[in-house]
Amino acid sequence: MLRFLVCFLLGFLSVVGWSQEPSLPPDFRQHTLTQFNANLLNATYASDWNSPNSFSIWTRWQWQSVDGDPTTIFANYSHQINTNSTVAMGFLQHNTGIFLNTGANLTYVHTFSLDEGVELLAGMNLFAFQNTLADDRFVPDQDIDLPELQSSKDFILQFSPALRLKVNQFSVGLAFENGIGFNLSDSGDSLENFKIVTGTLSNDFNVNLFPTWGTSFVRPVVYVKSIPDMDTQFGLNTLFSTPKFWLQGGYNSFYGPSGGVGVTIADVFSIGGLMEFGTDAELSDEDTTIELVASYRFGKADDRKKVVGFDVEKDDALARERMAEEERLQELREQALKEEAQKDEEAQQRLLMEEQRVKDSIAQAQLAALQLKEQQEKDSIARLQTQKVELRPNERYEEVTGEEGLEPGFYLIANVFGTKKYYESFMLSLKARGLTPGSFYRNKNKFNYVYLQRYDTMDEARKGRDSQYGGKYTEKTWIFRVRGN
Repeated sequence: MLRFLVCFLLGFLSVVGWSQEPSLPPDFRQHTLTQFNANLLNATYASDWNSPNSFSIWTRWQWQSVDGDPTTIFANYSHQINTNSTVAMGFLQHNTGIFLNTGANLTYVHTFSLDEGVELLAGMNLFAFQNTLADDRFVPDQDIDLPELQSSKDFILQFSPALRLKVNQFSVGLAFENGIGFNLSDSGDSLENFKIVTGTLSNDFNVNLFPTWGTSFVRPVVYVKSIPDMDTQFGLNTLFSTPKFWLQGGYNSFYGPSGGVGVTIADVFSIGGLMEFGTDAELSDEDTTIELVASYRFGKADDRKKVVGFDVEKDDALARERMAEEERLQELREQALKEEAQKDEEAQQRLLMEEQRVKDSIAQAQLAALQLKEQQEKDSIARLQTQKVELRPNERYEEVTGEEGLEPGFYLIANVFGTKKYYESFMLSLKARGLTPGSFYRNKNKFNYVYLQRYDTMDEARKGRDSQYGGKYTEKTWIFRVRGN
């Protein structure tokens, strides 16, 4: 109650001293964050929107006031521990117009896989900051006995939980900015909990306007924010992001429309800005709000790996024959050295002839093996063409004809991805488990297919699937058949 009276008195003094200053909501004003430092909006966005591993700085100058400018600064480092866990830590300074909060932030996000393409992300922002008066002009006459106004230096610990459900590239999120707060100072004033609530809906749409640059996307975000003692805010943000630049625009029911632009240099450093224009009658006399953001990504991003063509199996018999011939050639060379030492010209001539015969033999063996292999591949393709498949009940199976660059056969598919980051992470996780997965890219649907092994027959593929790939891969798999032209 005391805190409420203090805030009311400070707000009243503010109105008296600056009659044109509108009432400023107490939240972080982070509604425009759709790419960098987005975990301030919802902790779970540290997992994908923050582009781990990166360090980003975001600052917002509210209405560009020359004196007593309500400014927010958030510097944050995001780090991906593994495919399921992400952490972030940073510095936050937030000016509400009355109070100044300065401190640290710690974020943790964990991803739970519910089904193919369905994930639940649970995250938490932990804020630890000192709460002081934002401007000493608010301090009243010394004859007024309000000790909290004289030395308002409270230390606040605040937990902000968040959840987000993702279905492929669509997600719905819920975040509690002031979930649970504790005042650890001597004043011990109680804090309002679960009062600032933000709900979001978003979807990423991949676009192919600049295919040589890499993946580009459009991200619309619709949000609703409930703030105590204020009107509920609602708004829309839309981000168009490419590896070279980004554009964004939006509208907030309280702050008005906004627009921003940014560039990325050398694939690692990004910088941009945004302007927000107050169109509401209450904000008509206020200047434009300005935001700046800068981000640096650590480590080089891997290029998209595409599998074109097919692997050719090694011929063990040919390898053994070549090794034996090379060993024999080495023995002949050693014999030549001995005979050279003995200056036996006749033996030297015989050795040269034998060496040439061995070389010719190796060349003939290689040519014969190559011709045999080509014939075997043709016969194998012919058998695959005529092989009939009778599907079992509820058996997942897909068949295509003449897929460019793919060897005909039956592929045991582990997963399919439309997003580069998730595809690469999944490949790394399989290799970390000791597997040797393959993949191919289909231009028809723009997806990467990850497979465990290719088989010549449907029976072999079924055995690999039903045995969970020999007990080495327990998740669901299905069979993808490629017929020859």
